Amino acid sequence: LVMAPSPVAAKSRVKRRWPVLVPPGGQKRAKHDDTPVAGGGVRLSTVGTTPEAKLRDVVEALLNEALESPGIPMAAREMLAEGSRPWLGNVTGAGLHELQELLLGQIRETFSLIASGMESNAEDKVTAVEIRTSELMGLEAQLQGASNVLSQADAQLEARREKVLKAEEKVKASQASDLDFKLRHKVREKEVQVHQNDLKYYVSVEEGLKTLVDGTCPAKDQKKACDKFMKELQKLSPEPSLISSLPMVLTKKPEERKSFDHMVLGEVKDVLRKAMEAVQSKLDAAQELADHVKQEANSHTAVTVKLSSDLEDENRELQQAEELRKDRAAAIASLKTQADNCRNLLGISTKSSEASKAIRDNFAEVQEALEGLVFAAYSLEEVDATTNDVTSDAPN
Repeated sequence: LVMAPSPVAAKSRVKRRWPVLVPPGGQKRAKHDDTPVAGGGVRLSTVGTTPEAKLRDVVEALLNEALESPGIPMAAREMLAEGSRPWLGNVTGAGLHELQELLLGQIRETFSLIASGMESNAEDKVTAVEIRTSELMGLEAQLQGASNVLSQADAQLEARREKVLKAEEKVKASQASDLDFKLRHKVREKEVQVHQNDLKYYVSVEEGLKTLVDGTCPAKDQKKACDKFMKELQKLSPEPSLISSLPMVLTKKPEERKSFDHMVLGEVKDVLRKAMEAVQSKLDAAQELADHVKQEANSHTAVTVKLSSDLEDENRELQQAEELRKDRAAAIASLKTQADNCRNLLGISTKSSEASKAIRDNFAEVQEALEGLVFAAYSLEEVDATTNDVTSDAPN
């Protein structure tokens, strides 16, 4: 049998990969092993270019269980494969008889179903790639938006930290002022205590003088009490004449004292009164100043309490900003993981789509091989018919 080259097959001389099929021998089915390959288990081989190789490819395609043909059982395909051998191996000049034409139509229908399934599968894979691409673009857009939001959160967090630092500085400065006010108030309180002690002292001195003036001081203690009072009186720097006259006045009994004696005692009492008034004046001034410092200290303490409250508010705001930043960073990490996973799945889907397209293209070559064989058969029929016409027209 001389096969003419198929016009369809002649369009391309590039060898492609196609399912490895068991060479046609008897009625054995082609079985694929468990080696992972592209196209969900279909193994790839090279489509032949010679008529014998094309016949082999057509038969192997019919016997390959991996090539699905819905509605056409494998037993029928085995019958078609077996019938294709005598059909293509016994073409004569008389052309294809009716049974051969029937087999050809059934093989074409089988191949059409196989090709349709491949095209549907390839379209599904393309759709899957488009879906993954769209999903990845959406995730990348979300990631960009989340990154912008995170940048804003970082800026807000930095601003909060600056506010907390300023609030802490204000609190520390106010607390230092509180301490200064406390120290100042303590000093004023000591001054008040000193003047109070002085006033108590002059009261005791006045009481000592009263016992001498009233004559209620015991006789045995009179001299000692008199010397003590004179010593204290001298500290007040009275008139010298008063200092010289007073001892004699104090040694007299109350009923023995004359007007001069009473005058001397009056002057001594005036000295004591003025000294006590001076101390009382100092005490009042010191007390007023101490009260003023205390009032300032209390007012400033209230300011410190307010500043401390503001600091607590700023710390709460800072904590919220930190939690917000943490949540947004976690969202970005989650989006990055999703994007990486989607990118990996997109790569897998892309490779699967390319493999499906390659399988469909290679099966198209098997279909071309079939049509090439058919074309060669019809070409032979035409050549034989022309030869017969020439023979009949030749002179005897």
